Amino acid sequence: MRTTFLLAALATAISACAPVPDPGYGGYPGEPYPPASPYPPELPPIPPTLPDDETYRAIGTEPFWDLRIGRELVFTDRGTGLTVVQTTPRPIIGFAGEIFQTPRINVNITHVKCSDGMSDRTYPDTAHVRVDGRDYRGCGAATSWFDSIDERGQPRPPSAGDDVPLDRTRWRVVAVNGRPTPPDGDFTISFDAGRLSARFGCNGLGATYTQTGATLRAGNVVATRMACPDMSFERQGSAILGQTLTIRLIEPDRITLAGTAGSIDLRRL
Repeated sequence: MRTTFLLAALATAISACAPVPDPGYGGYPGEPYPPASPYPPELPPIPPTLPDDETYRAIGTEPFWDLRIGRELVFTDRGTGLTVVQTTPRPIIGFAGEIFQTPRINVNITHVKCSDGMSDRTYPDTAHVRVDGRDYRGCGAATSWFDSIDERGQPRPPSAGDDVPLDRTRWRVVAVNGRPTPPDGDFTISFDAGRLSARFGCNGLGATYTQTGATLRAGNVVATRMACPDMSFERQGSAILGQTLTIRLIEPDRITLAGTAGSIDLRRL
């Protein structure tokens, strides 16, 4: 019995002096550490600089800035590199133009001609933008206007893709004069056998038309006479269709009809 007790004590002493195996870097074996985080840490995606469905653009100088309006308002101060992105709200129709209000960006567009002071362009709109409490003033227009007028104020020649046959096609009206149309309304234009049919959220419009290359000419536009709460899209759209229009191909399924009374942006249905 005494011998057994001595052997057990000796074994305990030897084990206490034995070196502990080095588990290597990373802590002791068996400890429930969480999985390591990636390094460098993942950063949020950089906001887009151009909305996929951009329909309106405003620019300014001193400081240089630009605002692009599509599904999002994307503002960039070119001097500081500041970029602010907000979801585009439904516009408020003001006395002289459109107003967009978001937590960080407020936009007031007035349909008063404007010069940027650096080119010979005369823009159709004046734009006042307020971002995070700072005011920016400049000029604006539908994106199609920027595509059709160069910095000398002269019309750009149409590109080779502008000859788009319209007969037997149907289009969704996505914007009128750069102002996006409501997604839940009836905004369409159809072309069939020399006649066009259009709706800008209210009455039905119709006219004959002829197309020569990239030029569209409509006859007298007639419409039904139903009164609706907001007739602004219809008034502007009817006035535009009453002018000689240039057809511009923006994407394979997207065109702009542009004339002296403004522009209509269309997406093929």
